[in-house]
Amino acid sequence: MDCQDLAQDLLLELEQAQSLTQLLDWALACLPSQQIFCQIGWEESAAVLQAMLRYPEKLAVILRNPLQSSSEKSISTEDIQTQISQLGLEERVLLLEGPIPALLADLGQCFPETQIGVCFWTELTDYRTCLLQSLLLRDYLADSALYLVNHCRYGAIAQANLDLMGIDPSFHLQKVLPNLGQGIHLLTWDPQHKGLTEQDLAHIQAISPGSLLAANPVFLTFTQPDPSEPNRFYPCKYIKLDNFLPQELNQAILQHAITHQDKFIPSKSYSKSNTEAESLKFRRSLRLDFAYFQEHGSLLREKIAAVAPQIFAELGIENFDIQILEMEMIASHDGCFFTAHTDNSYPQTAFRQVSCVYYFHKEPKPYRGGELRIYDTQRQKPHPPILHGAYDEVTPTNNSIVFFSSSCLHEILPVFSPSQAFADSRFTINTWLGAKQFT
Repeated sequence: MDCQDLAQDLLLELEQAQSLTQLLDWALACLPSQQIFCQIGWEESAAVLQAMLRYPEKLAVILRNPLQSSSEKSISTEDIQTQISQLGLEERVLLLEGPIPALLADLGQCFPETQIGVCFWTELTDYRTCLLQSLLLRDYLADSALYLVNHCRYGAIAQANLDLMGIDPSFHLQKVLPNLGQGIHLLTWDPQHKGLTEQDLAHIQAISPGSLLAANPVFLTFTQPDPSEPNRFYPCKYIKLDNFLPQELNQAILQHAITHQDKFIPSKSYSKSNTEAESLKFRRSLRLDFAYFQEHGSLLREKIAAVAPQIFAELGIENFDIQILEMEMIASHDGCFFTAHTDNSYPQTAFRQVSCVYYFHKEPKPYRGGELRIYDTQRQKPHPPILHGAYDEVTPTNNSIVFFSSSCLHEILPVFSPSQAFADSRFTINTWLGAKQFT
């Protein structure tokens, strides 16, 4: 099977894919027996390990540079090794930790006659690192290899992939899959068909001099061709669905949160300094990265996606293709709060259109407060939103979910928990639905 056939078959299969696990599962199924699967980065490793269980003849390596960790509390080597041991994959999954160029060289020594047939990049890095390390991969990729790049909702990663094709047109961007992972670019490495295709050229965006407004290691912000939006009014309307998940799943999510207390880290705001001290002026809570609850989170994602068209209609929001579906778990213990804000006021969050809050906690409810207050809001982007006066409040109830416009100002009222125990927190899984923007 050549590169184009493989890519086309994969795209057809993706019409049914509902999760990153399904994507990786099918990629492994297409991996020739003489080639290996390579993942760069610890994130989403659980999805890879679950897929490996179904293909006992496949081999995989997971590479990671600890200095490039995208999380303050990244999954440790011991955590991954424990998962591998529990799944009985010790002889088929190899972990290597260190600088990626050196690890690739080690990989060539470990498997001198074997090339990478599928590479899954899931490390959130800066533009230069992503581009250079992608170029380094060329010596280790098999002809017709698949190259899956995660975190492509970030401008730096997306732009690195586009520039990669310009530097070496043996890489071809076959498909953008923004609703899987944190935005996936499906590329192929095909040195037998070197040269930019019409599809490649359609993906590459010409950036004019002076259009780069701001840059940091992760985000690239460009001027937008469209004028400012008209002044819009967003009413404090919400949709609440009770008994959203099966009771068994609801309780499993609660127990998972409690047993992973040590993985929660302080939440941060998108303020300019974005320091913990600065964030505490606006919000106080603990957050759990999606990597630590992706099995349960994927099930919730599927349910949200299934009801989304109905929700859009009831909220009066024009139906759109969900291209990005962000998710995080939050624990609001005694004294936690979040001041009034919108969910899409920054370049990093501008894609968000609908916000979802799934509530879960012990029964009877061990805390009081923590109501979600949603305000009538007047907005004219890019100007700050303005409170319009009226508001509505949502009282947290176990196993319920609330949907509302991400453009509405809203806040979380203070939580009061007499026991002050983590297990007695106001737990939520926050999800944002939106369309793709390269910012």
